[in-house]
Amino acid sequence: MNERQMQFRVGVVVFATMIVGGLLASLNAPLPMGWLPWGHSKYQVGIEVPQAPGVDTNTPVRKNGILIGRVKSIEDKDGGVLLKADIDGNRPLFTDFEPHIRTTVLGDATIDFLSKRPAPGAQPVANGTVFQGHVDPNPFDSLGQLGDLKEEFGAASRSLANAGDEVSKLASRVNTAFGEDDGPGSQGRVKRLLDTTERAMNQFAQTMQSVNDIIGDEPAGVPGPGGLPANPQVPYRTQLPLNGVQPPGVQPPNVQPPAGGQQMRQRIRQSLDELPDAIHEFRTTMGDSRVVLQSAEKNFKNLEGFTNALGARGPDVANALLKAVQNVDALVKDLADVAHALNNQTGSVGKFINDPQFYNNLNTLIYNANTVLANIQDLTMYVKPVLVNARIFLDKVATEPGRLISGAVNPSNVK
Repeated sequence: MNERQMQFRVGVVVFATMIVGGLLASLNAPLPMGWLPWGHSKYQVGIEVPQAPGVDTNTPVRKNGILIGRVKSIEDKDGGVLLKADIDGNRPLFTDFEPHIRTTVLGDATIDFLSKRPAPGAQPVANGTVFQGHVDPNPFDSLGQLGDLKEEFGAASRSLANAGDEVSKLASRVNTAFGEDDGPGSQGRVKRLLDTTERAMNQFAQTMQSVNDIIGDEPAGVPGPGGLPANPQVPYRTQLPLNGVQPPGVQPPNVQPPAGGQQMRQRIRQSLDELPDAIHEFRTTMGDSRVVLQSAEKNFKNLEGFTNALGARGPDVANALLKAVQNVDALVKDLADVAHALNNQTGSVGKFINDPQFYNNLNTLIYNANTVLANIQDLTMYVKPVLVNARIFLDKVATEPGRLISGAVNPSNVK
């Protein structure tokens, strides 16, 4: 092989190397490929965001995690930032897509379009369409917000402590109001109140039974009008409990009629028979009272001279009496307001005693606080490995800064 053939072969290898390198650069680097036969045309869209942390030219633009373009330019606007991105022509975008700027822990940013199923007949956006973007929070911003919540958690803890003290006071007041057992043989106030009420109801039932025996109808077994003989097989009266139900297996005792009951009924009926004569005598008495009233009228006329003198100072006396009545009325009204406030179940005191929702709300608050503390603990476990990795990265950068520079110049050497 002569020198000319060697030069020809070297030229072919160099030319092939240039062609292959150009192909790889056009396929992997952010270069326009519309002029290439296998390339795709591009169109440009705008993205308006209030801020663009970590975004720079050539920042990747993705849709559903797939690279569809890169940021071409960044323009600073009043009140925001306008990002212009070149999108591959074979990657259509629709108006209902939402671009989100997301920042990693290392500060690198990407723009992700969250796609939705387009409506039937929807057309892709044209060149120059502007989208309204959103900036997702940075993970370190969330950690900073945890520090801001420290004071709020402290205030919540103090509020819970105060609420616990109030509940303890309320429980003490309830125990004082309803009573509690003082010893093995003692009874609480509620038990004593129920026993006293039961005895009072039994006494009331006995009293009503006695009144019924005196003024009620004649029971079976007692000689009635006309001297009818009593039936010895029928008891005089059956004593039932207050609820009117006889316990099974218990025979009702026979109660004998009270002494003098028949005579008392006869006296009461005799008094009713004599009532017309008493009314007649009352009318006669009223006639005599009319004469007495006429005499009293004459005496009132004689007292008229005295009342005239008293009438001269009537306004002063009336004002004094009116003022006294108004003071009494105001006092009664204030007492009524106090009693209403104490008896009102919708008030603070009434809710503390009668409304179980206060306890339920307090229980829910404590449960939510425990849930928040558990979530914070889980978040701390997730953040700890990130901080460890960040510390390792910073140590490597501090110990080998040249490695970072060499990786930026020649990314293929970084592993």
